Amino acid sequence: MLVAEDVWKRYGDFDALKGVSLHVRKGEIFGLLGPNGAGKTTFMEIVVGLKKPDRGRVLIGGKEVGRETSGLIGYSPQEPLLYFNLTGLENLEFYASLYGLSKGEVRERVRELEDLAGEDVLRKLVSKMSGGQRRRVSLLVALIHRPSLLVLDEPTVGLDPDTRREFWELIRSLRGTTILLSTHYMEEADELCDRVAVMDAGKVVALGTPRELKERYGGAKKLIVEVRELQKALRLLEGARPIDGGLIIESDRAEELVPEVVSRLQSNGVEVDRVEIRGPTLEDVFLNLTGRRLE
Repeated sequence: MLVAEDVWKRYGDFDALKGVSLHVRKGEIFGLLGPNGAGKTTFMEIVVGLKKPDRGRVLIGGKEVGRETSGLIGYSPQEPLLYFNLTGLENLEFYASLYGLSKGEVRERVRELEDLAGEDVLRKLVSKMSGGQRRRVSLLVALIHRPSLLVLDEPTVGLDPDTRREFWELIRSLRGTTILLSTHYMEEADELCDRVAVMDAGKVVALGTPRELKERYGGAKKLIVEVRELQKALRLLEGARPIDGGLIIESDRAEELVPEVVSRLQSNGVEVDRVEIRGPTLEDVFLNLTGRRLE
């Protein structure tokens, strides 16, 4: 559905994209994971035709991005582009008219998307909506013309954790639609994406399913031990390092170490509150690939 070939973009002396190449398959949710400034938004703006690459090309459904592909793409940017003095439905009608849809066709499409619309959100003025409701309407705007490719740039940035998870369910309900999604939330990429391209400084530094990336680059499992006498516990356990509320030991033998670690701590008078085995995360992947944490 989407093919990017050696895409470069420069602003002055700064290379925002440095030869990005990737393929997005029809029907998959494909994630771009990386920190702010990694080039995710620039790449998406090229995909939707808002910017042109300095080198390379992007194809949508076999057609190079341009006038012919505009009707194939639905785009929801980081900041919803909605008219605050209009209701949700009026915004939908306006944007739908740009694709040649009538008000009747819009209402029919809204009925198809009623589970996404949510109770009363389309009757509200955008100025009276919460951030989550505005993002919901922005998603509807992107879907109103039945696009072949849905492009979501940081769809849950700024939302509280509960609203973010509600939005994840909305995106899951669209499975079957080809979705390109950017995020700097590791859990979001892990929860939603079939495949992920990890981006840093304008490059794709790794690509695969979340599971493949964690197995390939995530490192060892982690033994998390919550204790009350942290400094004493650290002196007793070689290779342990502190984290909030306790300590962490990385080892391929994490499960086997549990009895030994708990016994050593307790026999030396250190009370153990909780023990957890944690597998590698996408943040571990990013840290191991770039030497810094994903923020």
